[in-house]
Amino acid sequence: MCGRFVISSNNVFGLEYKPSFNIVPSQLVPVKTINDAKLMKWTYAPLWKKDMNLINCRSETMNEKPSFRNAKRCVIFHNGWYEWLRKDKEKIPFYHYCQSNSFAGLYNDIGCLILTRAATDQINHIHHRQPVLLDNSEISSYLEGENLLNSKANYDINFYRVSKDVNNPRNNNSNLITMVDTT
Repeated sequence: MCGRFVISSNNVFGLEYKPSFNIVPSQLVPVKTINDAKLMKWTYAPLWKKDMNLINCRSETMNEKPSFRNAKRCVIFHNGWYEWLRKDKEKIPFYHYCQSNSFAGLYNDIGCLILTRAATDQINHIHHRQPVLLDNSEISSYLEGENLLNSKANYDINFYRVSKDVNNPRNNNSNLITMVDTT
């Protein structure tokens, strides 16, 4: 779930950022915390197991798992993300986008990750999980600890099929988010 995403903006949370249409784990991404905004590695590990390399966390269990006990909340900027539909032995990529540009996340000194939830009915035929999305008006409340894991932003998602070129992390251009004609 959410193993690749897009940031097509070059100024995020007041930080300069080179647009990327194929962000992969371990890259630096713009993150907003309760105190500031900074670039952070998109890979999380508990301080006691620094080689864990997590990129997602189930929001339903984030408060129960020891790995996230000392994590702090953050928001990770995005312009969209990719999910793959598994059909027979084929993996078909889809680009997802919405009004919200904020993934709910967690972070520590090592890096950050994206919180996930069960996918809404409109997209669960592609993948059973989705990122937790926040409206811009909810960012401060989320960072201050409010439970906004079922924000209305999660129900306003659009998607379309894209080229399999996104499967190669070396490919990184705006053509990756171009709709593929399936007729």
